[in-house]
Amino acid sequence: MPRNPGHHLLCQPKENTGQNHHQREDIQTLTMQLRHIGDSVNHRVIQEHLAQEVGDVLAPFVALVFVRGQVLLRFFWNNHLL
Repeated sequence: MPRNPGHHLLCQPKENTGQNHHQREDIQTLTMQLRHIGDSVNHRVIQEHLAQEVGDVLAPFVALVFVRGQVLLRFFWNNHLL
């Protein structure tokens, strides 16, 4: 009797080649679905990261424009130009 009881199963020729082919197709289909999910998640993460970077870059610019606008309005108001 062999030491490993499952060892004799590995030595036997494969009889169910049709079933093995179907399993391979299922595995390939599942692999492609998982790849698609991973690509979608990666795309979404990149979009969110870019949006955060754009916000980080635009925030000082918007603040500067707002402050300059206030200064300009205050100048016009104090000189009665409005």
